[in-house]
Amino acid sequence: MKKIILFAGMAVCLLTACGDKNTYTVTGTFAANDRAGKIVCLHSLDSDFRIIGAGDSIRVENGRFVFKGIAKELPFVQFITMDGSDMFAAFIAEKGKIKMNIDPDLKATVKGTAMNDQYRQFETEKTNMIEKWNTIRNKYDEIKATGNPTLEQFNEFDKTMKQWKDDLENIVYNFIKPNITTPVGQYFLLDNQYYLSDKKLKELISLATPDFKNLERIQKFEKRIEVREVTAVGKQFTDVKGFDFAGKEVSLSDYAGKGKIVLVDFWASWCGPCVNAMPGLVAIYQKYKNKGFEIVGISLDSNKESWKKATGDLKITWPQFSNLKGWAEDCASVYGVNGIPHTVLIDKDGKIIERGLSEDALEFKLEELLGK
Repeated sequence: MKKIILFAGMAVCLLTACGDKNTYTVTGTFAANDRAGKIVCLHSLDSDFRIIGAGDSIRVENGRFVFKGIAKELPFVQFITMDGSDMFAAFIAEKGKIKMNIDPDLKATVKGTAMNDQYRQFETEKTNMIEKWNTIRNKYDEIKATGNPTLEQFNEFDKTMKQWKDDLENIVYNFIKPNITTPVGQYFLLDNQYYLSDKKLKELISLATPDFKNLERIQKFEKRIEVREVTAVGKQFTDVKGFDFAGKEVSLSDYAGKGKIVLVDFWASWCGPCVNAMPGLVAIYQKYKNKGFEIVGISLDSNKESWKKATGDLKITWPQFSNLKGWAEDCASVYGVNGIPHTVLIDKDGKIIERGLSEDALEFKLEELLGK
C-alpha cells in the first residue's frame, strides 16, 4: 500500500519559464543519498479531486530534485512520486521557496511557506493523536488479557475513547474549516471524512463552494448523512428485505419490534474484521438468545456460496438475508452503512437504541437490558 504523506500550500501549474512574481520552487532533498538517477514525477488532482497521471518528471541528482511553477490564486494540493518506490508525498504550491525533506523511509515533511507550515502542524497533531489511540487501546487490551473487564473499567475506557474521538475531530475540523472554500480544504475534507461526525461533515459541506457541493461524491455524502439521520439512535427502525439461503424473502420486521432485543449485523464473508469479530458475537448470542435477544445478519456478499460457506465455518446460527449486491446492498444503503462490520441495536418496541457497538459494549448493554 502506498504511504500517503500530505502537506498544505497553493495550486501548482508547472512552467518551463516564468517570472518571479507568483512563482514557487519545491526543492526535495533525500536524507539517504542513494536515489541518484531515480525519476520523480509531479501529479495533480482532477475536478473530482482524484489524482491524475504525472504532468512532469525530473531525475534526482546529488540527492535532490527541483520543481518550479506558478502559484495559482487558490491553494491546491500536488503530489510527488518516485519510480520503483512507494513514496507518495504531497505539498501545496504557494509563492516562495518550499523545502521537502525525505527521510530514509521515504516519509516527507514540507516547510518554507505559511500554508505548508500550517499543514505540517496539523499533520503532526493528527499523527500524535493516532499514536495516543494506540496507547489507549493497548492499555485496555492488557486489562482484557487478565480477564473480563468490569463495567467500571469499560466505562472508563469508553469515556476516554469518546474524548479521544472528539479531540481528533476538532484537530481535523479546525484545519479544514478556514480552508473549506479552497481546493485545499475541500481535498482534505474528502481525505479526512472518517474523522468527522455527520454534524461536522454536514456543516463543512454547507460552507464549501457551489462547484464542490455539486460533485457527485459530495451529493452521495449528503444523501448518506440524511439516511443516517432517519436511522439514528432514538428513531424507529426502517424495514428492509432480502432473501435467505433457500431463496425465501425475509424482512427485518419479521424480527424487530416483536418483543425481543434485536441486533442487526451488517457483515460479509470477505470482510476480515467481520470474520475476526464473529466468535465473540457467537458467544454473546449463545448467552442471550434464550433471554429475549435475537441477531439478524445482513450480508454484503455478492456470491451466495461464499456467504453460505462462511456462515457454516463461523458457526452462525441466527437468521440472515441478503440481496447479493455487495457494496450496492440496498439494506446497507437504507441505514447509511459505509463500513463493516456495523451493528444496529433495536429495542423490544422497534426503536434504535445504539449503533456501531463493540463486542464489550454490546455485552454490557445486554446485561443492562436483559440481566446476566
